[in-house]
Amino acid sequence: MKDKRDFLIFSILILNLFYILLLINGSVSRKDDLLIFFILLAASYVSHSFGVIRFGKFSVSLSFFFLFPMLVLFGPIITSIMAYLIVLFQYANVDIPRRIYGGVQYAIAYSTAGFALNYLGISVWGIILAFFVFKIINFILVDLFLYYYYGRYKDLKTSLKYLSLESGVFSLALPMTYFIYFSSGYITYFIIYTLLFPILLTYLLSVESNARIELERERDALSKNVNQLKRVLEVSEMLKSNVPLVDLMMKVASIIQKDLGWEYALVSLVKPDGSIDRIAYAGISEKDFQRLRQNPPTLSFVKSLMRDEFKISHSYFIPEEANVSLPDEMVYVGKYDVKDIDSWKDMDLLWVPIYDKSGRMIAYISPDKPVSGKRPKIEDVTILEIFANQVLIALENSSEFETLQEKAIRDQQTGLYNHTEFYNRLDKFVKSNGKFALLMMDIDDFKLINDSYGHQMGDLIIEYLADKIKNSIRHGDIAARYGGDEFAVILNDIDKTTARTIAERLRISVAQGNPPVKITISIGIAAYPVDSLSSNGIVASADRALYLAKMRGKNQVSFSN
Repeated sequence: MKDKRDFLIFSILILNLFYILLLINGSVSRKDDLLIFFILLAASYVSHSFGVIRFGKFSVSLSFFFLFPMLVLFGPIITSIMAYLIVLFQYANVDIPRRIYGGVQYAIAYSTAGFALNYLGISVWGIILAFFVFKIINFILVDLFLYYYYGRYKDLKTSLKYLSLESGVFSLALPMTYFIYFSSGYITYFIIYTLLFPILLTYLLSVESNARIELERERDALSKNVNQLKRVLEVSEMLKSNVPLVDLMMKVASIIQKDLGWEYALVSLVKPDGSIDRIAYAGISEKDFQRLRQNPPTLSFVKSLMRDEFKISHSYFIPEEANVSLPDEMVYVGKYDVKDIDSWKDMDLLWVPIYDKSGRMIAYISPDKPVSGKRPKIEDVTILEIFANQVLIALENSSEFETLQEKAIRDQQTGLYNHTEFYNRLDKFVKSNGKFALLMMDIDDFKLINDSYGHQMGDLIIEYLADKIKNSIRHGDIAARYGGDEFAVILNDIDKTTARTIAERLRISVAQGNPPVKITISIGIAAYPVDSLSSNGIVASADRALYLAKMRGKNQVSFSN
């Protein structure tokens, strides 16, 4: 009966069966006042379409206050038909199967209550009996059957609690229903008017109740955030301790899982060369972590998703609906309980980047599946970002992390910056729009030295020239091993003329030095912004100048033009 079509057919058959029984039984009608009938009908329709009054999870349907008096005044056939039509044609946003079943449930409940009223007649005890019969039928068809069908079945204890609460509210209509039946003239309309007061009272109580519930919810959320902040401050001192880097990041992942409300956590370092190393995890099996570590995303891919449309605070939440394509081996998919649109989905991503003082991303945190099961709110992300700042302090205080960072940007043989870091620094110089000169140099006839004396001698010569370069530059200048026997020097805030003087001094120093084997160097000079406005352009200009120095006989300095 899970199929909606079968469900509709079942509802209609049950409705027709009850109407046949009603016709056999006959109508219970005490009045024939059309004006009262239409007043009650209109009030029932409007109040039902208005919806329910909620007390947290408990809700009350308003139409009872007018449909029950209609049952007593005009009998079960008319009332059950009207109740069915009111639910079916309500203007509230309810899907058709729910409307039909709701109408059937109302028709059955009111008509069954009409049988009870027939049994005792219109009296205090007859009205009370009809009321309890209505509530019992309503309880069976809604709390026990409908909630089960839609997967929202409440435990019996909770359902009985709601039954007693709703019965207490609805019982406010019973005295007025009794007096309406036995009244006449204008007093009848006045009594109908007083039916609004239980509704108003119930509404005001619900506003107060919901405000209190919302206040308690906000207080709980605030308390949770305060406790999380306390925990963050507590662990910040622990993170400052000089422990091995991997152990430090494993603590970070563990805190995110145990204290900040996430079931899975992954911590990744971004190396200076742009590669990503997934270094720590929590809530994930060792096997899955090793798979993830062997298949990290590229930095360019990560940055491609750091778009404003995904930004939440200073972090990035990429929902499943964004349809980001990721290979299976690159992502971790845990166990999720998706209930609604606000639930955390399988392919949801949250990245909390960590930047150093220069603005370079050095790490990022990937928490997955909030304990609440809901997609994160800005408060959740803010807590993570506060924690990420503590992680940054911990990384800055980690001598091992500093060593790893330096190793990643330095040439191991010479200690100068490597090729990748040279371009990073050159790009920063270009973006600063200040003037600078670039020297590109290499060792004359270096291949001949390697062939004549061996590669060990060649290594000694490389190290000798690197030391000469280090001793020739100022603080703020950049020296790098461009590749092989080729070196690059960025001279900050210097024009071509001064750059030539420095280059000549370096050339002479090398030529007159006392290395294991006598060497000379050729140097090409280009200047920014005179020779080019781009990093690649300035390197190309200096390379051309170096080529000219070689063509003119080596052991000399040349300009790009």
